Amino acid sequence: MRLKDKVAIVTGAKSGIGLATARRFSKEGAKIVMADVEDAQQELESIVKSGCEAVFVRTDVSSEGDVHELIRQSVGRYGRIDVLVNNAGIELARTATDTTEEEWDRLMGVNLKGVFLCSKAVVVEMRRRGGGVIVNVASELGLVGGAEIAAYCASKGGVIQLTRAMAIDHAGDHIRINCVCPGPINTPLLDRIIESSTAPERERQITIAKTLLNRLGEPEEIANVILFLASEESSYMTGSVVVADGGLTAQ
Repeated sequence: MRLKDKVAIVTGAKSGIGLATARRFSKEGAKIVMADVEDAQQELESIVKSGCEAVFVRTDVSSEGDVHELIRQSVGRYGRIDVLVNNAGIELARTATDTTEEEWDRLMGVNLKGVFLCSKAVVVEMRRRGGGVIVNVASELGLVGGAEIAAYCASKGGVIQLTRAMAIDHAGDHIRINCVCPGPINTPLLDRIIESSTAPERERQITIAKTLLNRLGEPEEIANVILFLASEESSYMTGSVVVADGGLTAQ
């Protein structure tokens, strides 16, 4: 029970890495606030039925008003926030020249501004209560480039640098801030990226072949890394970027 009685907000909690993290945290004793722009009541019920405590707050992380409401409800219900997992993200398979200003703004709003807004609001609460942990979910595409995914790469690179900068600013507040960079993971988000290509099955095989382990990762594998970063097992880590990509960036 590495998170026993801790209160954890997980954004993008309806599916993929976010849902796997919410489930993993709940098994470790945490009280979960599931945040997502889409209805996650069904996913919430599956966690509650297992005997764990969780609530859902519909949240657009790119909206400061929504984020403030998320924090208000979380603190109102549980009295504090111990862990924030900034996982919410959207994809866009486009070159820079094919990306519209509206598409760019929307993607940056969720993937990067969302991390900024949620972290900014949570740091205020954590500071009042003596500290906490923030885990940001970036991507291997924040470390290396990828074809026809320019805005996404830019947003995830921004998450990595924001992680480092915030870790420096808030170490004195006893707030540890780290980042995980998943590689290609078997999630609905990756499915949408692959399906948007001209030859989806070929694209899937190319993606798998880029990894040393010759397979896609599973959301639960990344949830385990996030759990480590959220727990006291990583107590000497802040400003760190942990790569879990099946060996993709080792080559």
